Amino acid sequence: MERLFSISVKVVVSILFQKARKMLNNERGEANYFSTVVFIFIAVLLLAFIIDLFSIISTKQELDHAADQMVKQIQLSGGVNGETDELFEFLSSQIEGAENISYSIDATYTSPRPSGMTNAIQLGTPFFITIEGDAITNNKWQKHTASPGSGILTW
Repeated sequence: MERLFSISVKVVVSILFQKARKMLNNERGEANYFSTVVFIFIAVLLLAFIIDLFSIISTKQELDHAADQMVKQIQLSGGVNGETDELFEFLSSQIEGAENISYSIDATYTSPRPSGMTNAIQLGTPFFITIEGDAITNNKWQKHTASPGSGILTW
């Protein structure tokens, strides 16, 4: 009985391999179940990749917006003060998809500085601000993201 069962299993497997080989070698323009499943699988993978990529792009745009707002604040106040830090805290709390957000300013500061001013920037002096953070995607892979902004202090 076991011998008959093993022979029948071998025959069934052999027939399935022959049919699979014929389907794969078939050059007609019709779609079969195998190609449809492969196509759907590839489409789902591509869709997942696009959604993941969109979240990174969205976070990058939010960081760029925060850098632009920080540049405007620094231009209006003439340097870095408590309002600049408050604005940064507010903007960083509104950014979704990023953690450990920080900023740095590359500028030539003047002294003496006015009261209430952490660092004052001379009129006509260019300055650069960089906002950095870790963007988190759906699969928790972290990517370092930086958004530069620049401006010239004018009246």
